[in-house]
Amino acid sequence: MFILPTCLYLVHRDTRMLLGHEFVRELDQRRVEVFLHRIFQEKGSPDELLVPDLDEWDEIVWQGLSREYQCQINLIDVESTEEETRQQEGIESQLSNLIAGSAENLLATQGEAFVAQGLVKAVHHTRSREKQRALLTKALELSENLPEALVELADLDLQEGNIDEAAAGFAKAAEAAAPFHVEGQPSCFLKAQHGRLLADWQKGNLSEAITIGEELLFTDPRDHSGVRFVVPLLQLLLSQFEAANEFYTWYRQSYTDDLEDPGFLFGWAFVLYEFDEEANSIVTYKRGMLQNLYIAPLLLDLPEPSPNLWQYNERGDFNYAIEFVDSFGLIWERDAAATRFLRELYVGMLPQLDELIEVRRQMAELQDNRYEPNHRAIWDKLIAEEQRQVARWSLRTG
Repeated sequence: MFILPTCLYLVHRDTRMLLGHEFVRELDQRRVEVFLHRIFQEKGSPDELLVPDLDEWDEIVWQGLSREYQCQINLIDVESTEEETRQQEGIESQLSNLIAGSAENLLATQGEAFVAQGLVKAVHHTRSREKQRALLTKALELSENLPEALVELADLDLQEGNIDEAAAGFAKAAEAAAPFHVEGQPSCFLKAQHGRLLADWQKGNLSEAITIGEELLFTDPRDHSGVRFVVPLLQLLLSQFEAANEFYTWYRQSYTDDLEDPGFLFGWAFVLYEFDEEANSIVTYKRGMLQNLYIAPLLLDLPEPSPNLWQYNERGDFNYAIEFVDSFGLIWERDAAATRFLRELYVGMLPQLDELIEVRRQMAELQDNRYEPNHRAIWDKLIAEEQRQVARWSLRTG
């Protein structure tokens, strides 16, 4: 793994360097704060400190540092003047001289592709989008059409809302990665295809996204990308009820004992209701509610439980429910009968739901209180009660 380092400098306001550079792996605020704490303790604190005004930094942290060291801290614009640009070029030249020899030796002994792959690995240890893009750009300079770099760069574009660029990037990555894909193994090709699905979904090309998802499931039956949970919901957005029903039937046969995705289960329950299987729809809705307590009230515009409940995994949290409803809530909005059916079921389940919610509230509260002397005993008791509630729910759904 190769890191493009960030350099921290302590300089006088006329840019005379007071303290030589220090390399850090990432320019996040916490590292800068630790750097300044150490310097102030070793050298003493200044009367005034000028700090770059970066969007990702929190001004409150600098206010705390100012109070602690009785030091006036002013945030300054980081746009460089012409003179500062010349000075920056001089610093970059000095740094290049520091690392050029070892870098050239590394390229000669290991090869450009090896270094490029190391730069891509470093992306996952870097928070700054700007630095991630710089790492990937450098990797592609060293190894053109490197699949790993193309996938990560396209994913950056997708996260930043550059959908057209992302779609083109994923398509290019898929083409570059296809020769290296090994059946049954996770690969850049599968990541690129999954990215293409997401890009087409964001662009509103739902039919194309469904086609890519179906191709992915054929290419990768183990479904490392998790597209099996998305395809039928996209079909429902297009009112392809028959296709969605066929998919769920196929899924039941192909993925026995699979993990339970709450949004997927809600879609399945919707399809079962549409095909007059109300009893099975009720069972499936309840399974979905067990996995996420927030989806139903958000779909029905009813008060939802506190977001501070203990959950088995992130699929059960409030943010998952918000994203699901934002993406697929239209399925229920345009079907009044299906929504009424869900409302009657949910309202009827509220007394039992409240009991489960209370147990999970206590579990979340205890989870944050690990200094409780009887923590283990109380926790085990709550787990047993939670499991009793779930089992009781299952008996009623049968």
